[in-house]
Amino acid sequence: MYTSASLQEIRKHLDTQLPRTVEVRRQEPVIEFGYMTPQMMNKPLRYQMVRSVEERNSKLIGILLCHPSSPLAKAEIVDHLPLFHVISGEAIDFFCAGYGAYWPPNHHVDQTVVTRIKGEDWLFSNEAFSEVVEDLESQSNWKYSGETELLLIPALKIDTNDVVFEFEQSIVCNLEAMAKDDAFTSVRAFFNKIFQFAKKRSLEDSTWELSDELGLEVAGDVLKDLVISLVPLKLQNGYRKASHYAIRSIASDF
Repeated sequence: MYTSASLQEIRKHLDTQLPRTVEVRRQEPVIEFGYMTPQMMNKPLRYQMVRSVEERNSKLIGILLCHPSSPLAKAEIVDHLPLFHVISGEAIDFFCAGYGAYWPPNHHVDQTVVTRIKGEDWLFSNEAFSEVVEDLESQSNWKYSGETELLLIPALKIDTNDVVFEFEQSIVCNLEAMAKDDAFTSVRAFFNKIFQFAKKRSLEDSTWELSDELGLEVAGDVLKDLVISLVPLKLQNGYRKASHYAIRSIASDF
């Protein structure tokens, strides 16, 4: 979990993180050399776990739009930000819109302390929150619902160019709608599933890492399918509909 009073602040953070080096773990078939009998040729392939170090120019990020006064934020999120900060790990970065740390007095006239992470006050500002929302709306088709939302966005940096947000390949999860649908037992459990999946996939293959070789154009469907796979089976068919409000592509927003 990181603070984010503006999209510029998020880009600056990612600029220091990309490109990055990751260890990838994947299964590959064991190749047999030498003379092989027909019986040996008909045997099922054996596989071994192979580790390699690869460079990534992209990273998946989450932008959490969570006003601390909302019932869901009070009950499920704000007091658990320190926990999310610890368990999110390196596979995915979550940024909390409108939250900040180390702000000088009156940096935002409406700033107020909402929690502490690693001994430091985390503050919230309606002014900073609105700035992030306005930036996101001006740069994408997404429009803020006014509720608690999580945006999952591929971030890309090529060579020395600025970090780019691939909004066309991004999705938005309306956490309040999902909570009403009983899509998760708690926000904590839902976030933990995302964190754990990200950690697992980053070790096993590069699909989750959205590498240039695989192509970012497939990312939107990958992300939506991923999140839908984390909710109960009874909801999955409904959530796959393009018009469904709870989990949708940002590219299709109006």
